[in-house]
Amino acid sequence: MLTRRQFTFAGAAAFGAARTGFAAEVGDDGLHKQPWFLDTFLELGDDLAAAADNGRHLMILYEQNGCPYCRELHEVNFARSELSDYIKAHYDVIQLDMFGAREVLDFDGQALEERDLAAKWGVNFTPHGRFLMHNS
Repeated sequence: MLTRRQFTFAGAAAFGAARTGFAAEVGDDGLHKQPWFLDTFLELGDDLAAAADNGRHLMILYEQNGCPYCRELHEVNFARSELSDYIKAHYDVIQLDMFGAREVLDFDGQALEERDLAAKWGVNFTPHGRFLMHNS
């Protein structure tokens, strides 16, 4: 039987072995980017409706500049084709900056800066995903 320490070390070794050397692109805002992230007007109700019209779901992904966990999300998790292919097939992804100032129109019609929406939604760590499903 594995002890907790052995399990932790085995998990860390497996995680390290999973690194592919893939370097995600970093945008002008300091956030890591994927070519399949959407660039929208940030009117979330419309974005959800557009995703639903295409039989897809909506993922709102909050990140922040300099976040090591965000970097790992992009360079390790999104580098795994079984994960990224699934997300690309089923979700429209919108990336928001936890401390950003772009205006976002929330689902209730309230216009807020990204950082104020993060506070409203209780986002206090990154990466933080909110998954919205359309009604089939």
